[in-house]
Amino acid sequence: MKTIYFVTTNKNKFEDYKKRLPSGWQLKQLDSELNELQVLDGIEITKHKLKQAKELLHGKRVIVDDRGFFIPALNDFPGPFVKMILKSIGIKGILKLMEDKKDKTAKFISILGYFDGKKDNFFVDEEIGFLSNKQQGQNLRGWTELLYIYGYKTIPKKTLAQLNDKEWSIYMDSLAENDFLKKFNEFLASKN
Repeated sequence: MKTIYFVTTNKNKFEDYKKRLPSGWQLKQLDSELNELQVLDGIEITKHKLKQAKELLHGKRVIVDDRGFFIPALNDFPGPFVKMILKSIGIKGILKLMEDKKDKTAKFISILGYFDGKKDNFFVDEEIGFLSNKQQGQNLRGWTELLYIYGYKTIPKKTLAQLNDKEWSIYMDSLAENDFLKKFNEFLASKN
């Protein structure tokens, strides 16, 4: 069994990634906060995090990830600065900025950085959904507060925080067909 270390403080994210790793691989969590570069480029942010993770776990296989939230009607604001924006203006502030906007498109861009012991590898995914006009739902499933206002085409009239377990499963299955974890798993399978 080959081991990969995931440097994250998010236990729910770790458990999700762990469930989806292919057989022959195991994932261990290093609960450590990494410093994020304050730049707009998600790849640069992920490279910086991966460098720190490699220093923490010298010579080990490691993964890190970064996720940005982009709203085209707001010139892709907040982008990679989600945590900062949620702490400052919050969900209510984002909704206020969107009050007069017709385009309710929103997208998550996720980047996984993986050091295989020799080389850095990056896997990118873009998930395009929509913004609700108001905060709705209660079940964040350990993820970001953005789920109160973000929905996806598989259940078009609900935010992700409103989804029941069956709907959440449908949503997750629809993403699994072409997400960055699938690309990462295919990469790992090719290395066996």
